[in-house]
Amino acid sequence: MSLEQPVNYEERRDSIRAQRIVTVRHRLVKHNGRKVSSPWQVSLTENMSLSGLLFVSAIPYEKEDWIEVDVVMSGILDIFKGYGQVIRSTLHNAGYYYVAIKYVDLKSRTKTRSAKKIISKTFPHR
Repeated sequence: MSLEQPVNYEERRDSIRAQRIVTVRHRLVKHNGRKVSSPWQVSLTENMSLSGLLFVSAIPYEKEDWIEVDVVMSGILDIFKGYGQVIRSTLHNAGYYYVAIKYVDLKSRTKTRSAKKIISKTFPHR
């Protein structure tokens, strides 16, 4: 079996997907450009990459919706916390939805604060 793609194959992804099944919490935060408040839902990822993820959802989302996601491994290790924009939502014949999102609104400020906290705890001032 060859892993090579046909010559006419066009890759739509900008990063490699890893088949990982981990817990994801998600909730709608923006619909039709307006902020909304909705309860958290819990489900599982299908695959993940550096630019987005695909997960299973019991509720439908629409293209362009913004959702807040919290991907957690074994209930203790945060893999990703942030926002994603729905790029595709398809109904599976079993009654659930496959939702594909791309990460958006990644704030370096938050990453910098977290890194500073870790550094300050690791190397306390004398």
